[in-house]
Amino acid sequence: MSTNGNTPIVVADNKPAILVINEVMTVLLSGQETGNKYAVVESLTKPGDGVPLLHTHPQQETFHILEGSYEIYGRDEAGHKFATPAPAGSMVHVPGGIPHGFRNIGDTVGKVMMTFEPAGNMELFFEEIGIPVADKAHPPTPDGPPDMEALLKVCAKYNIYFMEAPPA
Repeated sequence: MSTNGNTPIVVADNKPAILVINEVMTVLLSGQETGNKYAVVESLTKPGDGVPLLHTHPQQETFHILEGSYEIYGRDEAGHKFATPAPAGSMVHVPGGIPHGFRNIGDTVGKVMMTFEPAGNMELFFEEIGIPVADKAHPPTPDGPPDMEALLKVCAKYNIYFMEAPPA
């Protein structure tokens, strides 16, 4: 990262990528770089992949679909289920505390940029559970499903709670 006065200038190729369960993620702007106002994370998602369970966290989250086609799903404030199609170019905002998830419903690797506001928990969570990726186009294959007991402990540390499977 270089700076122009107090403004960070970030080149994504210079940021390390990590494999977080089934997504290749890059923290483009961390809370440390924005005064904890927000964090921006890029995710590369294979077809059919995404967040396997509805989850909630205190931060509001805005999805900007850069490539591919996604579905953002969850439950609104009244508890009603929603599933919003989000093709490339879409932006979908989810307020903090709303159970939600997303998945790539396209047939190619998708790219989504997520902004978390305020920053702090989400990017630190990703960095704690992720494994380094040397080549984004060829990420390592996990040995199996994550250790859910260990994952849930780390989630609780960052106020992230899983709830239920997404709609079929």
